[in-house]
Amino acid sequence: MDEVQFDEEGIKFKYLSNWKEQRKDMISPNCIKALVKVVEDNPSTITVYKNDASGTEAVAQLEEVFKESFERQGWSITESRILNLNGMPVYNIITTAEEGGRTLENNTSALINDGNIYVFELMHFKEFPYAYNDYLAIMDSIEFE
Repeated sequence: MDEVQFDEEGIKFKYLSNWKEQRKDMISPNCIKALVKVVEDNPSTITVYKNDASGTEAVAQLEEVFKESFERQGWSITESRILNLNGMPVYNIITTAEEGGRTLENNTSALINDGNIYVFELMHFKEFPYAYNDYLAIMDSIEFE
């Protein structure tokens, strides 16, 4: 499987070519990359957002905001913690919601670099976790310009 290099908006990362591009303008004006992959009629999406950090200097400052946002939307928080990714602090939150008798899982990771917050979001059905390894590979390949 070939890798595709994303190199825009002050960030670089790689993803596998079997992920297809979505129209990022249909998702959000802050979306810089939107990918979708369907296996056995089960879709997974990876979406990347870039926002102005607006004075936020540490990922720890994001924890309560993210938790409150997900809870307000009806998601259950499974995990919330700060990780170290190749020397960079990353805020990671995993949430779940029931959808049609299945568990929809959202893995969201936020990094701060050069006055910007980059948010990576994987949405997939927990019963089909194949996309999670691809998400981890993307996260591991992140570099800032």
